[in-house]
Amino acid sequence: MRLDLRLLLRTLTYSFTVWISAFFLTLVYQYQVSPVTTHMELKLVILVLLVAPTVITAAPDGLTKFAAKWSLQAANMSDMSWFGGQVLQQVVEGPASKARLTLLLSPFLPIFVQNVILREQPLQFLSTGPLLHLVFFDNFPVFLNSMLLKTKVSPINLLLVNLGSDYDASTLLMEPWLSGVYNLALLTPVSGDPGSLAAFTLRPFCSPSPHYLGHWNPQTFSIWESLFPDRFPNTCQASFHICSWIKDLPFLYVKSPDNKTVGVQMSMIEQLANKLNFSYTLSHPPLDDKWGVMENGKWIGLLGMLHRGECNFTLNSFYPSVERNEAFSFSSNIVQDQVKVFLRVPAPLPEWDNLVRPFSLLIWGLLVTVTILVSSYFAIQAVCQGRAWNAELGLLRAVVAQSAPLRSNQSPRLLMYLWLITCLILCAAFTSTLVGIFTRPAFPPRITFMDQLFADGKRLTSQDDGGFSSETLKKTPVNTLTDLYPEMDKVLALMQTRSHGFVGSEIYNSLTLMENNISDWYTLKEVFFTLGHTIVFRKNDAWMAKFDTAIKSLRQTGFFEHWLKNEIRSLKYTFEPHDDGGQGVGAGKKRPLNTNHLQCLFLLLGIAWVVSCGVFGFEMMHISYCCSLLPTP
Repeated sequence: MRLDLRLLLRTLTYSFTVWISAFFLTLVYQYQVSPVTTHMELKLVILVLLVAPTVITAAPDGLTKFAAKWSLQAANMSDMSWFGGQVLQQVVEGPASKARLTLLLSPFLPIFVQNVILREQPLQFLSTGPLLHLVFFDNFPVFLNSMLLKTKVSPINLLLVNLGSDYDASTLLMEPWLSGVYNLALLTPVSGDPGSLAAFTLRPFCSPSPHYLGHWNPQTFSIWESLFPDRFPNTCQASFHICSWIKDLPFLYVKSPDNKTVGVQMSMIEQLANKLNFSYTLSHPPLDDKWGVMENGKWIGLLGMLHRGECNFTLNSFYPSVERNEAFSFSSNIVQDQVKVFLRVPAPLPEWDNLVRPFSLLIWGLLVTVTILVSSYFAIQAVCQGRAWNAELGLLRAVVAQSAPLRSNQSPRLLMYLWLITCLILCAAFTSTLVGIFTRPAFPPRITFMDQLFADGKRLTSQDDGGFSSETLKKTPVNTLTDLYPEMDKVLALMQTRSHGFVGSEIYNSLTLMENNISDWYTLKEVFFTLGHTIVFRKNDAWMAKFDTAIKSLRQTGFFEHWLKNEIRSLKYTFEPHDDGGQGVGAGKKRPLNTNHLQCLFLLLGIAWVVSCGVFGFEMMHISYCCSLLPTP
């Protein structure tokens, strides 16, 4: 009797422990789903109860055994509940055999089945298959509320299994929440044929009604492609309204004189329309003249039009950001671009010192010193030998590339040889450098990095148009050194005064400067960002993947680079990268010599005339004074 009491007590304790464990697991996961659903590439099966979501992972073999155990213990359940377990086993062994599974169960299951789920031992192993969300439901509104409010699941591959809902396939598949599902299928009971399920999917462009796939059986739907055919083989001549702003050189602009809309994006959309079989219309520019930014919790500008559903996607390209990623979906990169700082080339040095600029002050000082020393040496030699010789004039003749007299003595002659060679090299260097100075203007050293720019007292500027550059400048530490204006004319005027650096896209800004006849510019070596131009779609539009695949193929075959070069060539620009801080296009044009280039020469000539006249006047006065001292006859 004592043994029986111990056994009874042990059994009650075990049962109570299992019940308490199940209760706490249910309570814990009611507010948070385990992150294992998206962690690593593990072949997982996650069982979630919609009333109180609970997570468990299992391998397909373990899940098959569990499904069989579920079927055996379902003798007292309804026929449809038992049939759900059979479908689960068939899906796991058939089309989803190589997939990772996320299983969502409705609250129709009795408590003992929930206990079976909680007692299953999790098993994990590596897999590279797709992630399939498999949903069993009996009340669709309850299912939607649980999915949206509790689990917040955004599946890409979704299989719905209707185990009792009275809604037809059209109502179920047309739910807005399902618009972001790329692979979608529904198994629903066949009217008048109990125990049978029909498979449906939805092809939204081709027909508003569900597309019938066939009656469910393991032989027909044995592979993934049979259960999930392509929902978007083409757009079936659908019409898209596209958000566009035709002021985006060279991607989207109006070409004169026929006022035709052209650009890289127009070439792209025409190719996509031919390939995917759709037509399109372009929207008007945004009324607020903004690209796209969130203000007071609402999106404005071109992205605001897209967010409100006024168009299907954007034709203009955008840079992704954290805020934009939360509200929109982005395509693959079209072309790479960089956000840089554009500066005007510093003002050229004054022309009056052109004649002395070929040599530095050190070279000029050494040249004068050596000339004085050599002249003194030859003058002393001439005096010691009792001969009159204009040493200074003879040496200066060699400096200006003229012949100089040689001495008969050996040592002075050797020194003269060295002096003549030195003067020859100096004359050649001076002449060649002077030619370069006359033909191209000389500039002071350029600013190449941001710290030099701010140390020089300059500021940054950009157009406040809701674009990526202006919004980024507002959020960076340099926002106190930034001046933003909605008008591009004010921004360019500040840049032309050389007090501000123009921040923006390397492609767009360079063409904008060329369009405004500003050619003497360069860019800093320091790069703000390196980003890619992308097309923006509404969040959770499943058909975006088909467009993205086509965009990738165009990029990989080099079409975007080809179109970009052609558009720049048609605009008669020769845009090249300026990573080395080189001058802008057109800044090095040939120019004839004029009096401005010879200011130093005329200045020296004027000084020589003034000095000569002064010396001549002094000599005349001296002669007059001497004549006045002579006795008169």
